[in-house]
Amino acid sequence: MALLGLSFNSSALATIKDEYQRAQACDYYNAEYVSDVGVYKDSKVRFCISADQQELIYVMAMGTSWVVPFNRQYRSKGILSLNTLEENRLVLYQKEDGVVTRKVLGRQRGS
Repeated sequence: MALLGLSFNSSALATIKDEYQRAQACDYYNAEYVSDVGVYKDSKVRFCISADQQELIYVMAMGTSWVVPFNRQYRSKGILSLNTLEENRLVLYQKEDGVVTRKVLGRQRGS
């Protein structure tokens, strides 16, 4: 039983490390998508989509980055979210208390 717990913890740590490494792969200056006007008032944020199109990587000008699922629903802090592409726009749909909102996060560079 103890061995089972150890292998579970090892795989959980590997997942966190993998997520960190994927987030670091998105360079702010080369990111494919730039944040839309007014979305992030105090921070400059850009976005990359992973090669396998499974993850959306947010990266800030100061270098902080994080990964969220892309093209599939996920729940965070009680809010159901979905990041997707619509033409050259990166769009976030969120559902909270039965109300769905749509926010354009960014646009593809050069569009």
